[in-house]
Amino acid sequence: MDKKVSRCRILRYLFRCDTHVSFLLAFTSATILGNYTRVALTELSSYEPSYIAPGSVLWSNLVACMMMGMLQDLKKGGWFEPDELAKTFVVLTTGYCGALSSYSTMMLEMFLHSTSLMPSDTAKGMKLPNRAYGMMEFLSVLLVQLLVSMGSYIFGRSFAKNILLSFGPDMGLPEEKNELIPEPSVTGVESLWTYKLVKTVHLLFSLSAIPLIALIIVLGCVYDNHSRSFWTLPELLAIPAGFLRYYLAVWFNRSYEFFPLGTFFANQLAVITLAAFTMCLRGRSSGHPYVPIANTVTQCQVLTALSTGFSGTLSTISTFINEGYHLPLVRALVYYGASISLSYCILVIMLGSLAWTRGLTSSTC
Repeated sequence: MDKKVSRCRILRYLFRCDTHVSFLLAFTSATILGNYTRVALTELSSYEPSYIAPGSVLWSNLVACMMMGMLQDLKKGGWFEPDELAKTFVVLTTGYCGALSSYSTMMLEMFLHSTSLMPSDTAKGMKLPNRAYGMMEFLSVLLVQLLVSMGSYIFGRSFAKNILLSFGPDMGLPEEKNELIPEPSVTGVESLWTYKLVKTVHLLFSLSAIPLIALIIVLGCVYDNHSRSFWTLPELLAIPAGFLRYYLAVWFNRSYEFFPLGTFFANQLAVITLAAFTMCLRGRSSGHPYVPIANTVTQCQVLTALSTGFSGTLSTISTFINEGYHLPLVRALVYYGASISLSYCILVIMLGSLAWTRGLTSSTC
């Protein structure tokens, strides 16, 4: 009996919201589910004829920024108080919303559209009327992506402030005491029901981490078709990418308040890796003009998973937009301008140099 009691105490301690183990497990689940949501939204929006170009990350960025805005105002309204729930806020914002949105994929879209190097363009031999129209495509992708993301972020904040936070402190729920969950000190909108809700979400995320990883590994070993490129391998690769982005933010974002270096480094590193993976996926091999460098299905699946899982998760638009929202306009423009300019130059140097010398083709998978 004593052993059972001690085990329960250990498990209860490990899965408390304020323990580091619980945070790591919950962050892992959030990263996996965020990547799954991004892949699912991309697949759902890939159809013909579509108002948005198939494969675009616009839908994912919209949803992620809306959720990021909602969570920001919910935190302001006291949903993530007391301090033991602060890590749940990081799990949902940096973990889930960060993995759901992708800065590097947006930059790749911008480069491919502005240079007529989309897979459909190279397959059909389509080009813009002249190179000057590349600027129009550049601005189209840039302005639509950023303004849609910023608009959805502001809408999310307004939705949380005017609707979610207007229900009142207790929503008519009766007062009750729970020995396992101590009642926090409630102030303002933050109350017992929000405390239980946030703590339950954190607990579910913590408990589901190991089963999710085990399920993904089993499915990845059983199915060797195209599902490895989207539904198994990318989610495993998203885990180290999500933690790398988080720790880069912890290490560098406080260095300069007017320029979030951590997010900047994560986004640029993601662009570099995505450019390298795309070069291998679509770059023409020296032996045959229509065969890519990654000329086997296995190579193509692994590189696609790295592009979607690692590079896509390492970068983030939701945090990028949130940081710009809290900066003065001039500093936000400097931050955005420096990030986008450097990323585009990286893509021109890496992917553009290959495309304009050897050429690009369609990927094997």
